[in-house]
Amino acid sequence: MSSLCFYYKRILILSLFMWGFTNVLFCGPIGPNYNYWDIESFDSTYLRFNFPDLGPESQYSPPGLFVSERDKKTYYLTIFLQNDWLPNRSLQPEEWYWKKFYSNWESLPPIVQSDPRFNYISGCEYYIPVPVGKSIYSIFSYNRNRTDIGGGSITKAVDLPPGHSVRIHFRNPETLTEDKIDPNKYVKYTEGDRILFSIESTPLHMDKSGCEFVK
Repeated sequence: MSSLCFYYKRILILSLFMWGFTNVLFCGPIGPNYNYWDIESFDSTYLRFNFPDLGPESQYSPPGLFVSERDKKTYYLTIFLQNDWLPNRSLQPEEWYWKKFYSNWESLPPIVQSDPRFNYISGCEYYIPVPVGKSIYSIFSYNRNRTDIGGGSITKAVDLPPGHSVRIHFRNPETLTEDKIDPNKYVKYTEGDRILFSIESTPLHMDKSGCEFVK
């Protein structure tokens, strides 16, 4: 009887080990890497973005237990630098970095105040440092107003020269329809892309902060 129990324990331990090993192979050891560290190869190179206005509050998206009325006019965003061997590396700096973009921190929606790394308002010019040269960016976003604006996920390789920035465009499909998109304006545009990339010169002086939340 004891030998039978020992056998089943070995099978259980082996099964758990194989499950964990498979997860490491296909998902990475801990999944997406949300840790941030300084960019080593920065050369006046940024990723810049500005979320489009969400318009009136959706009548079909009432506030919930964790989402206030003001939270509905916010976006969620993750930006990762792809890596062939390790989990993705987050390009979004820690909380202190984002406070400089706002003129009145206390007036922001609660969800932005609680986690400014991943939550944003519309109409604000954001920028983060990124590496010079060729990188693979993985971006995911959605808005909390349940409108078909500024959401999507995409992974693109961009070769960024010194002194230039990657501009991320979050589409409003009502104003920027497929037939209005100039594929020569965007990096490796593919039909159906909801998030677009372009390259522009980095200004000598970055835009001054002072964004305000518009109710």
